[in-house]
This record gives sequence, C-alpha cells and structure tokens, in this order.
Amino acid sequence: MTTSSSYPVLNRADATASDFNTLNHVIARLLATRRTVVVVQVKAVTGTGLNPVGFVDVQPMVHQQNAAGAVTPHGVLYQVPYFRLQGGSRAVIVDPVEGDIGLALVADRDIFNVKTARSAAAPGSFRQHNMADALYLGGFLNTTPQEYIWLHDGGVTLKTQGKIDITAQSLTLNGDAEINGSLTVSKETTAKGISVTQHTHPGVQPGSGMTGVPQG
Repeated sequence: MTTSSSYPVLNRADATASDFNTLNHVIARLLATRRTVVVVQVKAVTGTGLNPVGFVDVQPMVHQQNAAGAVTPHGVLYQVPYFRLQGGSRAVIVDPVEGDIGLALVADRDIFNVKTARSAAAPGSFRQHNMADALYLGGFLNTTPQEYIWLHDGGVTLKTQGKIDITAQSLTLNGDAEINGSLTVSKETTAKGISVTQHTHPGVQPGSGMTGVPQG
C-alpha cells in the first residue's frame, strides 16, 4: 500500500494510519453512500381507493448530521409507490394516510421508467441505491387503530365507525347469529322453510277478525 499521489482516494485518509485502517476508512465512506431501508413519514397520498395502486410523498425521519453535529432534516421523496396486498384482481385495500410511519425500501437501480410504464423497462439513469428510487411499506410505529379487523384467540373482531357493505352472489353463515339493532330485509325471508310474509295460519274462522300475536 502506498500513500503517493497516484492514489488520491486513499490519501483522504490519515496518512499516519495503518494500511488496514486507511482501506477501512475508504470502504466505510463508500458504504455510507448506499441506501437500503429508511424510516419515513407520509406527507401526501395519491391514487387511493378503487384505483391502481397509488403513490405517497414521504420524508425520512432520521435527520442528516454532519461531523460537527449539526442536524438537517431530509427533503421529501415524491411519487413513491406504496404497497397493497394484492394478487391479480383481488386485493385488500388499506390505503396509507398522511402522518403514517413506514419504511422506504430503496431499490438498487433507477425505477422511474418501471413506475411510469407499470411494466418491465430499462433503468432511467445509472444511479444506484438512491432514495429517489424508494418503495413504501407502511405500518410501523403507528398509533392504536380505531377501525380494524382483529384476529385473536377468541375469534375475529371487526370494528368500523361507518357501515359495512357486502356485495356477493350469496352469503352463508354457519353458526348462531345475534343482532343488537334493527334488521331490514328487502326480499322474502324464510325461517325453517316457512315464508315470513306469505305463510298462513290454519284453524282460523272466516270473518274480519285477525289472528293474535305470534306465540313463543
């Protein structure tokens, strides 16, 4: 190992250091330029709901710090694709919202053309491990949820402050059901094979009288 001017990169290290420490210093500086996973906070969201998976603007939460200890916040990373649990045309839609905390996973190559085309493409530039090529994965360090699907030892708990809308060809419940509230049915209802709206009562004398209330 030499410290002559023909090795300008190594000369940045302390000339009095050992060869190992000099090389170690250079490797550490090179590795410091590589980005892998960054804790970020969502600042804006686009493309939510029943749309193709959208994007978030996020800001890294661990500030930059120079050798003198001065701290500077990072800038915002724009148009970062966010994760949605999806297979084919079937998905669980839980869109991120402003203020969420998650991870930015930094791709090793420029993904701009892939983001634009939503298909395989050549890299947009020669940059590597750059935070501009991040992907967002949410759900870290966030507060207690107020609406949720909770799978626990006692069963499954579903809670929402809005309404639940189920659209299906048919719905089958295997088990007892308890409803604490009113029930409205727009079509025919059958209980033990008897129509609720069209059933008859035998043993009633003709006339204007009505049957009594149902008996338990």
